[in-house]
Amino acid sequence: MNEKIIVNGYELDEQQLASVIENEKYSLIIAGAGSGKTLTLIGKIKYLLDNSILKPDEICCISFTNEATNNLRESIFKNCNIELSVFTFHKLALTILKDSGIQYNIADSDLLSYIIDEFFFSKCFGNILLQNIVYKIFHVYIFKSTKKWEDIVNSRELVNLKKTIMTFINLMKGNGYSIESFERFFKSRRFRKVLCLIYAIYVIYEVEKVSSGLIDFDDMMSYATNIVKRNIIRLPFKMFIIDEFQDTSLLRFNLIRELVKLNDAGLCVVGDDYQSIYHFSGCDLEIFLNFKDYYNEAKIYRLEKTYRNSLELVNTAGKFVMKNPNQIKKNLVSPKRLDKPINLVYFNNIDSVLERVIGDIPKDKEILIISRNNFDIKKYTKCLSYEIRDNNYIEFLKFKDRKIRFLSIHSSKGLESDVVIILNVSNDLYGLPIKLKDEKVLSLVKKNQPYPYEEERRLFYVALTRTKSYIYLLVPNSKPSIFASEIKYDENVKVYSFN
Repeated sequence: MNEKIIVNGYELDEQQLASVIENEKYSLIIAGAGSGKTLTLIGKIKYLLDNSILKPDEICCISFTNEATNNLRESIFKNCNIELSVFTFHKLALTILKDSGIQYNIADSDLLSYIIDEFFFSKCFGNILLQNIVYKIFHVYIFKSTKKWEDIVNSRELVNLKKTIMTFINLMKGNGYSIESFERFFKSRRFRKVLCLIYAIYVIYEVEKVSSGLIDFDDMMSYATNIVKRNIIRLPFKMFIIDEFQDTSLLRFNLIRELVKLNDAGLCVVGDDYQSIYHFSGCDLEIFLNFKDYYNEAKIYRLEKTYRNSLELVNTAGKFVMKNPNQIKKNLVSPKRLDKPINLVYFNNIDSVLERVIGDIPKDKEILIISRNNFDIKKYTKCLSYEIRDNNYIEFLKFKDRKIRFLSIHSSKGLESDVVIILNVSNDLYGLPIKLKDEKVLSLVKKNQPYPYEEERRLFYVALTRTKSYIYLLVPNSKPSIFASEIKYDENVKVYSFN
């Protein structure tokens, strides 16, 4: 392969280059963590433009967040000197609605959460029928219990129930179910109590949108898909390039399929099933895993050389995540070598462990602190004076010369740092893995995840692969995480004990 493509000063490697220049009509690029998928995407665009295969206005790039699309747009301009169409799915849907003359007002993203809160604080207040349903869900029998409604409203159990309801409605809408589906849902007698609450909240939510002239993101996707199906508008795109494809949903994919069909366009999707961590919001990994079922002639490419992590780290992280047989097997390699890059730090005193770990890391190294929950940082910094700066950068009084950032693991996806510290790797309700069980009612609107802690396992993999060198996992002696125990005796793991 004599062709050379340079992106951001780097020459594409053999696997990256093959996925770019073979130019199959439909292709799936399976990209390991740190394997240069963004470089490959830009290389694909550069190749299509430089060889006059497509014009700039015939290429549509899609990613999942505004930040990702802005970064991709800037990088394309830097490498190709071209302003290209780069959309989020929602911006693409809005563009279709606008071009077809449909007037819309977008519902606040917190509207559903607000309605769920209001339902339990206002609608249920004084309503004996609704309150009794909630009591029965929590197995509280009024004639035997001193528990009052105020206790229920402020309980951890209700917080978890509200999360289940939110997830149910998100999955229901994301997977294309309608209000008529409740007739079938109610046939499952064991779910009837919680389904009564979900149905009531769903109706209130939909009525509120209609009465206020609002549509939500899922409505946008459905309306846009119908417009394309009916051939109401024409778009110039002959190639769709989608980043982070493992996080697509059925609604999003249906829109893309109709757009591809409309123009007989090409489709190139890139992603990593090991990093699919948004199932709760309606994302469906099965679409990624079964891409060839939708496009039989699609070519599958693999990017298996990581430029971020050491070989030792990717070997341990890969063995961990691949214990789930429903993942695509990969053979990641790396030119980097590090002796025992994964450090398990067992501790008794939560007040001092973070300070001690930061103190042991060389001062010239950037540090990223991540955790399963945003509130975890407070537990580890009670005895450390600090301030939160822009973009979640932390300024510790004791470490004023250090550059440290704190994010949830979900928010850290796609980022990297010299050194990473993971907090609260514990066997706890809100540890890692988180022990909040999905209510069985969710099985009505999602496919079963048969492997234990399937998504939490992928989340742990994402956390491990954020580092460019070493990673420290803070593990309480009193309740170590089952994930920490699983990798503890791996040859690439070093164990410390801070007593």
